[in-house]
Amino acid sequence: MAMKITTISIAFFLIYFSLPPLSTAFVPQDNYLISCGSSANTTADNRIFVGDLSKPGSVSLSSARVFTSASSYEFNIKKIGKHLVRLHFSPFNSGNHNLNHANFSVLANGFSILSNYGVKHTVIKEFIMMVNVVDFEIEFVPMSLLGFAFVNAIEVFSAPDDLIFDYGAKLIGPNGLQEFKNISEQVLETVYRINVGGSKLTPFNDTLWRTWTSDEDFLVLKSAAKIASTTHTPNYQKGGASREIAPDNVYMTAQQMNKDNLSLALMFNITWEFPVGSGVARYFVRLHFCDIVSKSLNQLYFNVFINGFIAYKDLDLSTLTFHLLASPYYIDFAVDSDSSGVVRISVGPSELSTSLGKNAILNGVEIMKMVNFVGAETQSKKISIGVLVGSIVGGLSFLCLLVLALLVILRCRKQKKKPKPAESMGWTSLRVGSLHSRLSEGTTLASPGPNGYLGLKISFAEIQVATNNFDQNLIIGSGGFGTVYKGVLNENTKVAVKRGVPGSRQGLPEFQSEITVLSKIRHHHLVSLVGYCEEQSEMILVYEYMEKGPLKNHLYGSGLPPMSGPCLNETHVLCARPAVDPLLTREQVNLAEWAIEWQQKGRLDQIIDPYLTGKIRPSSLKKFGDTAEKCVAEYGVDRPTMGDVLWNLEYALQLQETRSQRELHEDSGISGSGVVPKLPSSSVGTGGDSGGSEVFSQLLNSEGR
Repeated sequence: MAMKITTISIAFFLIYFSLPPLSTAFVPQDNYLISCGSSANTTADNRIFVGDLSKPGSVSLSSARVFTSASSYEFNIKKIGKHLVRLHFSPFNSGNHNLNHANFSVLANGFSILSNYGVKHTVIKEFIMMVNVVDFEIEFVPMSLLGFAFVNAIEVFSAPDDLIFDYGAKLIGPNGLQEFKNISEQVLETVYRINVGGSKLTPFNDTLWRTWTSDEDFLVLKSAAKIASTTHTPNYQKGGASREIAPDNVYMTAQQMNKDNLSLALMFNITWEFPVGSGVARYFVRLHFCDIVSKSLNQLYFNVFINGFIAYKDLDLSTLTFHLLASPYYIDFAVDSDSSGVVRISVGPSELSTSLGKNAILNGVEIMKMVNFVGAETQSKKISIGVLVGSIVGGLSFLCLLVLALLVILRCRKQKKKPKPAESMGWTSLRVGSLHSRLSEGTTLASPGPNGYLGLKISFAEIQVATNNFDQNLIIGSGGFGTVYKGVLNENTKVAVKRGVPGSRQGLPEFQSEITVLSKIRHHHLVSLVGYCEEQSEMILVYEYMEKGPLKNHLYGSGLPPMSGPCLNETHVLCARPAVDPLLTREQVNLAEWAIEWQQKGRLDQIIDPYLTGKIRPSSLKKFGDTAEKCVAEYGVDRPTMGDVLWNLEYALQLQETRSQRELHEDSGISGSGVVPKLPSSSVGTGGDSGGSEVFSQLLNSEGR
């Protein structure tokens, strides 16, 4: 049986809007507040909860609605988009029904948000979810024929448009920081909402009627933290946080490093641990910041860690908040739970801090579980470990390949006439020039002058013309920052236009970094920055258009023809696939794990790029495999140094280039220290050229390390 929640909302709105506003409050377009099991209206936190009248298949207990069979509420949705759903549970014994014995599930539009749920104490379960239908249903289902479900109150209301963005969050883990996209597809269940450094905040003090608890019980070492507070209202500004993101009181208090405690060294972190359970899950983490401790700009630099991984290095809030102190800001992350069963958040001073300015702050924390995230739940422990190992070996392999390519380039260049210093590594020195220079002729872009990066500015009107007002047919890609369009500037220069989410402050650090870095350098292997636009709250970057697409598409994951056999001045690619590919079969998901199995069978040749089959000498491939295997040894003492890795890669390259007596001794493998006999290059080499040995001799001595 279902109850339509439509006409009763009209009476609610008439009463609600007659109340004096607490502040410039957020007014949701959809706003349903239901007092379940009651025929009368109830006031709570200065809001009117409307009685739900009677419902077939249910029992009214004055302050609760008890369901003896599956039953639902239906809400008429006026605004499609993100909504907050709160379910209030407060069990009590009514004689016929002891609500502590209830066991039930709750579904939102057919999706289970609570499963086999039993309530032992008063609790509010809050969810943030996308509602993309006009008729939104919340169904309560008892888990047995003689069982029952109950609920005391229900809230369903529209969320502010800027509460959560699809893009901008960073996924933290062993693979480093990665973009986490399409957050709107996730159903988020609030686990913690913390007012760091402050007291508990009730819904009366929050424009979205949220409860914020104190952080005191979650501090690992209380003596490491010291409360900071201010009586001044935060400096809210467009592009930063708003009162809907968090109330004033969250940004007016913080925890900072307790440098007054002489038992603590100057370099230490403040750490909080939030228990989340031992199950495999992914969490959305939002950290709130407001610099209320600094006396001047660019004084506070600190690092942020989540579960031991670096989440933000050298965070300078004054830069992110457009050079304004005490301005609220927040940063979003996604993180997978680990075996500890807690989410650990730490802040500590950066190496960029001065001795007097060493400090770190945190104002607020929100942790939400991704209820419908299934990626982690389908992975076995073996694959989870494999992903970690794969990340390590993938990174090391890439580094090794990069170093190998660099050495080959150096060898080739040594045989040529020594070029000018500015050109020796392929870099082009910058000079002031026209913004719309013809990139195909290698003309460099304008470098920052006395007026900053004004020479790179492109008007929003120009970009609208170049992209046919952001024509959907011109979209060529998307990423964490936003959507990328193909465009043509007024001098027939083809460009790629990367547009951030309009009005959003997400991605601001990347936006600023791209301008700062790419405007100063030019390299034939790097896409060039043509210009940028920051008008009308837009964050737009304009790049040189690459006709043939990114290098990744030519290496793997597309139907493009394979790259040619590599020459000495080109980078070698061995397996032509990503380090981790969850779309493959279980045994092949992790490249490192898969490769080690074949390496131990002595058949590494079975997994290399099929276009390289028969072109790699077995001795060279074996040396390469032995080196990679040593690099991922469980104990650090068993792993070779970087100098040893470089030497062995050089040795593998020499084995590939020429046959020699050294091949007869290949069975010796890598020694315990990871070192092969260090013979002069000329003994196995290429016409007596010892260029490679000269490079390695510098890397392998104590100064080189």
